[in-house]
Amino acid sequence: MDWSSIKTPEDVYAWIDENIRYGWLDREGNQHIDEMKNFRKLYRTMSLEEILGHKIGTCIEQAALIHFLLNKIEIDNKMFCCRIYEPDDYGNLEEEEHMHCFVLFYRNGKVYHLEHPNHEKKGIYEYETEKDAMKTIVDYYIELRGGKESPTVQFNEVPEGLSFKDFNAFINNLERM
Repeated sequence: MDWSSIKTPEDVYAWIDENIRYGWLDREGNQHIDEMKNFRKLYRTMSLEEILGHKIGTCIEQAALIHFLLNKIEIDNKMFCCRIYEPDDYGNLEEEEHMHCFVLFYRNGKVYHLEHPNHEKKGIYEYETEKDAMKTIVDYYIELRGGKESPTVQFNEVPEGLSFKDFNAFINNLERM
């Protein structure tokens, strides 16, 4: 990949918007674009190379890619995951997933949310503080989920090859905010 044109967070957003679609690979290597059927049963996290090769990613992979690109241009940033809490052994594979991963970045004393996977909220949003950003984003998902609490954690990596259940357990074992 030619990263030379990416110099700002706005460039990161434009590059992602031009090159990455919402989608995922299942355990068999089949692509699923803009649909979530059998996600809990078949999903697995992708490596950065797979994301770039297939040009797809869920919020999980897109957060990891955004994090990577912001790090590459030396912009301080953090990845977060908010979701309806499910225990590690939660086994309802028919239920919809209730999780969203996102990235905040920090520039000139302000906090920004770079959102791409949520089609209804694509863009870069500015906040005065991390607390303001977190409250706005998490409150949006609480409302979207019918008022259900959305515990939120920061994470630093997306291990490759995890099922949805395994990724949930990975997030469960991180410190909640």
